[in-house]
Amino acid sequence: MSAGVEEPRIVVSDGHRLDGVIARPRGTAVGTAAVAHPHPAHGGNMDHSVVRTAAARAVAAGLVALRFDVRGVRHSDGDVDDPAGHLEDLYAAGDAVADEGGRDLPRYGVGFSYGARLWLEAMRTPTPPPVRGLVLLAPATRVPRTARDFGDLLLGRPIRDAALDLRVLERLERVPVPTVILVGENDVVAPPHEVARHAGPLARVDVLPGLNHFFAPGAGAGATDVAALSASLDRAFATLLARR
Repeated sequence: MSAGVEEPRIVVSDGHRLDGVIARPRGTAVGTAAVAHPHPAHGGNMDHSVVRTAAARAVAAGLVALRFDVRGVRHSDGDVDDPAGHLEDLYAAGDAVADEGGRDLPRYGVGFSYGARLWLEAMRTPTPPPVRGLVLLAPATRVPRTARDFGDLLLGRPIRDAALDLRVLERLERVPVPTVILVGENDVVAPPHEVARHAGPLARVDVLPGLNHFFAPGAGAGATDVAALSASLDRAFATLLARR
């Protein structure tokens, strides 16, 4: 199934107007997906190549996909330093794309790095989003905490000051819906052995050889290996949609 044309959308979240982009499959839609981006305080937005690729492959799999900028990012209203608000934005995006695609269609969640962590957090709330499955790209289990950490991450060097995020590990272990986790072999903040060790019984981990946290080859924040990432995403969506 091929992807349709992307169109801008405004998502309203707790009175905040958020920028979004929606795309529909050319054939009959089989579900909807909200796609969340990496950390907004460090340049993350919906136009990151990993986010764009994830949305495109969701559409190719037959899903109506919405990628969006959380509050405070670029032209979206609000304070960028508001993680609780970003969680509200995730709920709002899921509802918005369901309204576009059809409330009777199954919902899915997709997120990269910070966006993946948002989905994990949302699924452990008293009223989790009604999603059938998740595709989580590089959910960081070791969070950079200093400027040196972020510099090392961008250069592909080991992170020295980051500690294990026990909250994320607990959420990985107890993820309540079928989940496919994609992680690069050389990811220094979502080490594949660590992610796999803590992935719960409903989660499957797909390790992409030779790629890092940004799904780029070599060291640092280079160009995304779109071909390798797309193939892995196609397998992930096929796995989840087979369980409908």
